[in-house]
Amino acid sequence: MNRLTAVLASLLITAGGAVSARAQSWEGIHHVSVEEAAANFATPPADFASHVIWGWEGPMDIETIRHDLDSIKTKGFRSVIFEAGYHLPFEYLSDDWFKTVRRAVREAKKRDLKVWIIDEGKYPSGFAGGKFTKERPDLRMQALIPVDTVSVAAGESVTGLKLDPRAISAVALSRSGEPSRTVPVINGTISFKAGDGDWDILVAGTDFRTGQTRAVNNPDGRKDTSNSLCDYLNPAAVRQFLDWTHEQYKKYLGDEFGKTVLGFRGDEPDFAYTPWTPDMVREFKDRKGYDPTPMLASLLAPVRSVAEERFRADYWDVWSELFAVNFFGQQAEWCAENGLAYITHLNNDHNMPVCIRAEGSLFRDLSKVQVPGVDAIWNQIWPGTVNDFPKFASSVSHVYGKPRVFSESFAAYYTAPSIPQAKYAVDYQMVRGVNFFEFMFWMAGSRNSNWMTDPAMKGLNDYTNRATWLNAVGVPGARVAVYYPTSTFWLDNQAVNPDLVEIAELLLQHQFDFDWVDDDAFTEALTVEDGRLRNLSGQSYSTLVIPSCDAISTDAWARIEEFAAAGGDVLFWGRKPTMLVGRTFTEPSAVPDTPDWLYEPSVSWTRTVAAAMPSPEMKLLLPPPAPRDRRARTEAGTAQPDPTSFIRYTRRVLDDGVIYLIFNEGEQECSFKAEFDADGAVREWNAGTGDIKAIDASTGASDGRTVLEMTLAPWESRIISFSEK
Repeated sequence: MNRLTAVLASLLITAGGAVSARAQSWEGIHHVSVEEAAANFATPPADFASHVIWGWEGPMDIETIRHDLDSIKTKGFRSVIFEAGYHLPFEYLSDDWFKTVRRAVREAKKRDLKVWIIDEGKYPSGFAGGKFTKERPDLRMQALIPVDTVSVAAGESVTGLKLDPRAISAVALSRSGEPSRTVPVINGTISFKAGDGDWDILVAGTDFRTGQTRAVNNPDGRKDTSNSLCDYLNPAAVRQFLDWTHEQYKKYLGDEFGKTVLGFRGDEPDFAYTPWTPDMVREFKDRKGYDPTPMLASLLAPVRSVAEERFRADYWDVWSELFAVNFFGQQAEWCAENGLAYITHLNNDHNMPVCIRAEGSLFRDLSKVQVPGVDAIWNQIWPGTVNDFPKFASSVSHVYGKPRVFSESFAAYYTAPSIPQAKYAVDYQMVRGVNFFEFMFWMAGSRNSNWMTDPAMKGLNDYTNRATWLNAVGVPGARVAVYYPTSTFWLDNQAVNPDLVEIAELLLQHQFDFDWVDDDAFTEALTVEDGRLRNLSGQSYSTLVIPSCDAISTDAWARIEEFAAAGGDVLFWGRKPTMLVGRTFTEPSAVPDTPDWLYEPSVSWTRTVAAAMPSPEMKLLLPPPAPRDRRARTEAGTAQPDPTSFIRYTRRVLDDGVIYLIFNEGEQECSFKAEFDADGAVREWNAGTGDIKAIDASTGASDGRTVLEMTLAPWESRIISFSEK
């Protein structure tokens, strides 16, 4: 289905009440009662279960397959994902590969294990094990690149200078700081008069260029450019990728699609160069209304003028839309048509300036897939580390009505986690919205011990499956939306990133959960109802925070004004935007004055910020901690922080109640009173054992709110529900 169809389908699912019993875990918001959640708590449905990467290495004979699947199941895994590896007796994507996969799927089915499949022979996704280089080089990835530099000294000129045949655009760069000058490329030649200054003419052209790939079919296993990625922006190239991979799996496994085989996972698709595709000029003209060719070379310049930066934003807007629709959208459509889900995560999703430079728009890309995800590698999620990036993927899922949020966890960790450390990483991500985990790594045929062979691994799996089940049903519960200024990064302003990181941490430190929303969300997923912003999950935001940014789209601004006029609270936190952008960034308009909206110029927790916040879902009845930098405190060895600043939660709203997951991610025990925006019967859910017990709420309840006394040990989590009965 296309984007409009997908959005309509999500709306119908949300509006239609409970998802049918036949729906898969990724299909629509799961409207259930507290009792229905309890009925599946001890043993959640298998399609909700997290999985382990099973790395195929060596012979992969039937004995190896059976031994590994038996061992995997013994450790509590109910689902497994196949990853192609090295030293196999057959070539990746050969008939023997698919036959062996089919044999393994049949063995998994015998053990009631669900199967996912990584869509590439290593990573990133999109090179089909090297087939584009070998069989369809015309569909390889392309880029805009420098093809020549022409120096012209003061007083000199060039006339009709013949250029590299790949040349399409040129820009003259002054050595003395004068504004750059566009140089027309006419019939493959340029002419230019230097005048009083010295100039270097940067000539841009197009050619095949790929980022590095790690391919199982590469004889020496290196990560290099010998196996090119496909042209992600070209729908024909992506269709060829599907024909070589997904369609072949369908031939061998189609009878298990949606039953044993649940879907495919992509891995880190991105661009190492400025993206290009043969239809770029036409696509750009259709979207922006002008020819980009004269300005293309400026994209490669080390310094750009204001006009050139605005053109860059237009260019990033166009190619990111092509990437989202033609690559992610086309694969998601294929999976939906075949009863499967498409999971993916981007590269550098923990470092948004790099992610936006290489992948255009995280929110736009992930909004197209069934299961948005993140990649928790390199000890990014670890005790003592502050890293809130899992909220990017969870925000996309919440805003667009997607019930699952994925994390590939523990890949390339510098330190193999203990089971308690692994549980910490799971809880840390769950309170940031993740509810579907992939644990790394189970090597095929290995008899060696690793962290997953620990006897306590089954307990971790049981805990994770139960807790993520509760975090996947119902409607997300955050009441604060924070605008994410992707277009400001397109304008090449990276300086806003520290403000965004700090605002996210301040909100969480003060126990205000939130979702990020970008420009696209205001037109595709957010409506104003009863003075709130309502998303496709049925979740409502009472407060919108606009952090430091340069620009907001005119369509988003219109929705924001509608929200404010209906009684919603809008807070500018940091530097106010100066531009509203319609069809093109080259013709911005001024941001209207909004004297009635709240404004806090400092990125710190102040009375103004507190006044903009909605009624809290969970309020700690203690004085809030003073603003401070947790990292600096730890490094300086100064006074210990207030333990309450490490309390995090997430909330799901069910048909007749709410469920809270509360986590102490600090190193100190923390005792506090918590006032919950809920009342009724109170129960505690033990995800380790599957038990549920009633809690005495006699410590206080009034006006629909309940007060509980709690003590959480370091790294301890608790799950509490409130319901009508």
